[in-house]
Amino acid sequence: MRGTILSRSRASGSRGRMLRASSALALLAACAAPPAPPVETAPAARALPEGCGDDFAGQWVLASDPSWAYRATDDGGTVVLDVERHWGDGGTPDRTSSARVVLRRTPGGLTGEARAPRMGPSGPGCEASLPVTLVGCPDGGLLMKTVERMRVDGRCAAVDASPPETRSYLLLRAAADAG
Repeated sequence: MRGTILSRSRASGSRGRMLRASSALALLAACAAPPAPPVETAPAARALPEGCGDDFAGQWVLASDPSWAYRATDDGGTVVLDVERHWGDGGTPDRTSSARVVLRRTPGGLTGEARAPRMGPSGPGCEASLPVTLVGCPDGGLLMKTVERMRVDGRCAAVDASPPETRSYLLLRAAADAG
């Protein structure tokens, strides 16, 4: 008889645990978080300064020295300006220089960096990078603000602790690319 009571007690204990577990699952299901709202695909942030268009592809020149030209590509998210130098005698290298400006569209605007190789004592050392931001588009040009100069170590890491001086550059559409 004693074995029967013990078995019933264990059985009712197991049933009680199962009922409590089932109740807990039912309670969790009833309190489950509502499904997440459908994901909306918002257009990419395009916070450009007033007067700036959406497509910067084409040929540009430096307003203060048109011998510096920039061939720009624009895929809608990134603008790449490859630097070219046109000499007064008509001579132009067969390829662009290895310097380039890479700007990305961000919620804060069009920002990125100018990249150029830094020469070491025995040839190219590393690629230096200076921050660049598009600050305006006066008369259809591109007004960019960048660091005037920055000291770097042998690995092209900035070594100056003080904020560097900045300078603005204006690029204008090249005459053949104006329309």
